[in-house]
Amino acid sequence: MLDIIIIIVFCYINGNLAVRKGLNRTTWILITIAAIFGGMFIGSFFAIMGYKGGMNMTSIQQFLFANPLKVITFYAMEIGGGLLVRYVLDRKINANSQG
Repeated sequence: MLDIIIIIVFCYINGNLAVRKGLNRTTWILITIAAIFGGMFIGSFFAIMGYKGGMNMTSIQQFLFANPLKVITFYAMEIGGGLLVRYVLDRKINANSQG
């Protein structure tokens, strides 16, 4: 559920920033979604690194409850993907400016 909220918020923020810069909103929303999913992939990789238990839901939940930093790392990487796109958009020259 938190993943969906993060995606919606960053798509809204980055889409509005793209419009203010004179860029295509849809393109930058798709780039934002791709960056967030890339962050999710990297965060998942770090979260499962070091896991040597059984492949059932109970074992995985116990592992993640014992290591909450792995879950925080997952969300930090996800948010980092959205912030990366925002940084790139902030660095773009405003197409609407005169001169």
